[in-house]
Amino acid sequence: MSVAAVGNDHIRHEILVCGASNAVFNGLSAWLLIRSGPGLRWEGDHSFVVDIIATGLLLPLIVALIVIPLQRSKLRKGQLAAIDLGASSLMQSLADRFPAGTASSAGLFGLIGMVIVAPLTLAGFYLLGVEHVTPLHYAVFKGLWAGLIAAVLVVPMVLIALRKPNQGV
Repeated sequence: MSVAAVGNDHIRHEILVCGASNAVFNGLSAWLLIRSGPGLRWEGDHSFVVDIIATGLLLPLIVALIVIPLQRSKLRKGQLAAIDLGASSLMQSLADRFPAGTASSAGLFGLIGMVIVAPLTLAGFYLLGVEHVTPLHYAVFKGLWAGLIAAVLVVPMVLIALRKPNQGV
């Protein structure tokens, strides 16, 4: 099997594992925290806005703080090879622009989640006319949303961790 095929298989595996585990963990956590409470609204004590912004920041930050060091450890131990999808890959070119440091990259992922993902999600709620969400529906939404975010962002995280030495800002 070629190096590129092994790299693609590894990335697919990470997408599945990271996406599924975050979907289950976030959906179940949300359900356990809000199941006996009132529905969530745009404002007030039971606002989904604060939760979406906080999750937009914390989810990518925490996932990056876990994924990048684990992938780098496997690379150092020879369990994984460096991956470079090439200059034509949008994901590779984005990953190559991230700083080399784990904390810096994780902070940037958190910032992207809070400044881009969360507002786009809230814009979707607004455009769809969502005013009120029941606890069950919110828990299902949050699980699927968190799983999707983790599945998408784990790709550049893996590429950052497994890039060739001396790449990155």
